Amino acid sequence: MRDVLARYQGWLLIGVTAGACLLGSWAISLGVTMPERDGFNIVEWELRHVPGKWLYQAGRLFRGDLSAAEEDERLAGFLLLSARIEELERSLSSEDEGQRAELARLRDERNELENDAEAVIEGRLTAVLEEAGLESSLPLFPEARWVWPPVDVEFDEPPRSLAISPRERIELIERRPLKPGLPLSAAVDLEAEEERSGDRSALVGPISGAATYPSIVAPVGGYERLVATVAHEWVHHYLFFKPLGRRYYASNELRTLNETVADIAGAGLAALLVERYPLPPAIEAELASLAPAAPAVDVGAALRELRIDVEAQLDEGRVDEAEALMARRRQELAEQGAVFRRINQAFFATRSLYATGPASIDPIGEQLSMLRQRSESVGVFLRQAAGLTSGGDLERLLEETALR
Repeated sequence: MRDVLARYQGWLLIGVTAGACLLGSWAISLGVTMPERDGFNIVEWELRHVPGKWLYQAGRLFRGDLSAAEEDERLAGFLLLSARIEELERSLSSEDEGQRAELARLRDERNELENDAEAVIEGRLTAVLEEAGLESSLPLFPEARWVWPPVDVEFDEPPRSLAISPRERIELIERRPLKPGLPLSAAVDLEAEEERSGDRSALVGPISGAATYPSIVAPVGGYERLVATVAHEWVHHYLFFKPLGRRYYASNELRTLNETVADIAGAGLAALLVERYPLPPAIEAELASLAPAAPAVDVGAALRELRIDVEAQLDEGRVDEAEALMARRRQELAEQGAVFRRINQAFFATRSLYATGPASIDPIGEQLSMLRQRSESVGVFLRQAAGLTSGGDLERLLEETALR
């Protein structure tokens, strides 16, 4: 049986994963609300990207794997091109044809490396997941141990997100995906439409990744940040088959648990990957030179302080004062190099899903961080967290681990 699996493992993996693409996309489509206008069409995205993805994978069976040196070279090239694109986009003028032509050239060069970069990171993350003990057996092949679902990512612009909160409190009451690259004017119109009743706060903003299958990850940031996003989205795929993931949409508490577990596990897996597969020092130095300057303020501390002040004013019913404070602080942060298009109740409601983030004051973040500290490895942490079905479960699990 092992010999048969070894002989046909490549084709079997392609077939199983292609089926998972269809199943995962169908399941995700049931869990999201698609607006009629400016909505993200997941079926269209899958039809546009999946065939080419699996043609590339099939071709790899005949071409053979890249050598370690080739992997390093192509991944480094992809990361450097992404950093140069980001740098140019920060200074891009719509009237400068030379800049726009250079941006198009860099994007074309990056597209040539994209499939290889995806395959390299998929393979490296798979190896780290295997070491972390996050393999599973398949029903028809109990002797075979595979990372399930297989790591699968598409570097592309993720959909934007429309978040809605009541004005009188910070609470995410709706979040839906929008078309990638939505023009600013359209985003402003959508926000105004949602806020017209006077009792809602809305915000359209970018996201770094989406747990479609393959996941969609924006090719931005440095090596570890990019890998952390890929790992974060894979954790959502993993949790889809576990109690925690199956209850994602049951409540905001469970969404926060899901997102925070994915944040903590994703960061831990990325750290292991970067340690095992470091970039050459010269590439690291060049990427650092292309990174934007750090703001002249501790953004995390500033957002947390603002969140506490806003919560206090909203609790007292001073909605207009809270909104004026957020607008004033947003301008102050922008003057110190931390630019946000809007800061409002929906801004904080969205970030509340990530309880270890700077704009959250949810105790779930501290509790999950404590669970990770008490776990022997990121794999142990993820397997424990996958069985959670409520905040009460987390509290009981912390009590149990404290006694060991």
